[in-house]
Amino acid sequence: MAPSGAPLLYQPPAELLGRKIHEVLPSACADYFLNSIQQALLTKKTVKVEYSLPIGEQEVWFEANIASMTENTVVCVARDISERKQMEDQLRQQTENLAQTLQELRQTQAQMIQAEKMSSLGQLVAGVAHEINNPVNFIHGNLSHLEEYTQDLLGIINLYQQLSGNKLEFQALCEEIDLEYIQEDVPRILSSMKVGTQRIRQIVLSLRTFSRIDEAEFKAVDIHESIDSTLMVLQHRFQETTKLPAIQVIKDYGTLPLVECYSGELNQVFMNILANAIDALEEWTIENAQLRIDNLTSGLLTPTIAIRTSVIDSGWVKIAIADNGIGMSEQIQKQVFNPFFTNKPVGKGTGMGMFISYQIITETHGGKLECHSTPAAGTEFVITIPIQH
Repeated sequence: MAPSGAPLLYQPPAELLGRKIHEVLPSACADYFLNSIQQALLTKKTVKVEYSLPIGEQEVWFEANIASMTENTVVCVARDISERKQMEDQLRQQTENLAQTLQELRQTQAQMIQAEKMSSLGQLVAGVAHEINNPVNFIHGNLSHLEEYTQDLLGIINLYQQLSGNKLEFQALCEEIDLEYIQEDVPRILSSMKVGTQRIRQIVLSLRTFSRIDEAEFKAVDIHESIDSTLMVLQHRFQETTKLPAIQVIKDYGTLPLVECYSGELNQVFMNILANAIDALEEWTIENAQLRIDNLTSGLLTPTIAIRTSVIDSGWVKIAIADNGIGMSEQIQKQVFNPFFTNKPVGKGTGMGMFISYQIITETHGGKLECHSTPAAGTEFVITIPIQH
């Protein structure tokens, strides 16, 4: 049975001769055809149309070419394109699915980048807490002595005022509180407290330098100042522990001009590379404990991080950070800048640090980040960025 409104659509060809198009095709399709026929007659060009017709319980798609034959006649050749339309629909759906997946991946990447920033922030907080804790404890400890000395000195002054000439009792009190020692110790305490406050001030200044994150534009920056601020943040990890002897940091700084960069992001790169170097030194030391003990006296296995800077090709600066830790295999080197890749234990590292570092150097700063490593010999990361943008 033909659908309502198109009773002649499925009749034999002989029944269709002389019929109007609205008697044969559904109304909307007939209007579409009439407009296309008029266009073909007017332009004398072939007009291509796509349309669908209900056949049984399915909707079948056709592609027709309508060409004018005479002033008032056209010829129409149509072919079934249902399979192609089905493939197009599937492709469209796949494209939408891929777009959605891409959006989800971008959201995941943004979350991982934020997680990596929080990881760097965690190291920053740990380093600052450790560094500030020492001078604060020193100042706090000395304050109690200074308070006691001050009370004693005030007592002496009060007594001196009251006695008005009783030198023996005054002399006895001076000996009781050891006035001579107080006179020597108060300047030392004040001096040490001054050193402590200067250290805190230095830490705060370094913290401000390190934490220039999310700046909106390139700024001319002292690269050495940025490296030094990052070293300060990680200072607590360079100190001797039960797992690792003190790490030696060798700085071979060249003469560099100010470099236009996002210093907060660049500091994050320095943080990632230096933290990885410390991890590699810890792993190498643990795995080769006896070898280290045998060779430490000769200095062969002193844990070392070397930082070198220089100007190359006039318009570029090079920063090389090397360690003499466990090193990497060639296979790991090929993956070191891949997202989510890590060879660290579960729970230590997001696998995004070096991926983000690579993006910061190559995409944000238009530079290069390279990794050179030899198993059991150490690893070197080389950063090359332009001086100006």
